[in-house]
Amino acid sequence: MKRARALVAEALMAAAPGLKQLARPLGLSYAALRRYRLGNRTPSPDVLGRLAKELRRQSKRLERIASNLEAEVQKGGKNA
Repeated sequence: MKRARALVAEALMAAAPGLKQLARPLGLSYAALRRYRLGNRTPSPDVLGRLAKELRRQSKRLERIASNLEAEVQKGGKNA
């Protein structure tokens, strides 16, 4: 059960990163991302590209985590 709990915690944190966590790898401030989210500011093409790249990176991470969760189910939760 310990492994399953750790996998679920990792999955939930990865599924919904905060703006502060997202801003860091983009090289942007929390405030800038917040303004983009609120529609008060329009990101440049460069920022759009970096955001797309980071979202793809996160998507791959989520895919890996989902695979780990499915493997845990296949094991029937044994050794968890």
